[in-house]
Amino acid sequence: MQLILSLMVAMSSPIAVSTCDVTDLYNTASLVEFGSPINYRSLRLTFRNADDAVATEVAFDVRHGGERTTVIDRGRFSKGVAIEHLFVNELPDGGYSRIPDSCSVAAVTFADGRRWTAPRGIN
Repeated sequence: MQLILSLMVAMSSPIAVSTCDVTDLYNTASLVEFGSPINYRSLRLTFRNADDAVATEVAFDVRHGGERTTVIDRGRFSKGVAIEHLFVNELPDGGYSRIPDSCSVAAVTFADGRRWTAPRGIN
């Protein structure tokens, strides 16, 4: 039973994502006579570290508009503290899609040297 519980804990992410919002903004100041409007894509991401050790790098698998990319956040992320970051122009142009945006944790590096990686098929 202990082995099964240990495997379940190892499979679940030590980082919990609570917000994953992708926004497409268009610069309306660029008129047609000056060319195509300028597109700015931003990702608002909020997450918490559930592990006792400080996380120093978190890789997120982000899906938007049918496209997939990895966004990496570096810092010192302590247990239980809500981290909210805004990433601008780090996502590919996925265009319009009915597929909802999603963010999942792909990997975490901790200050004590440990690394957690999502099992295949989880993210």
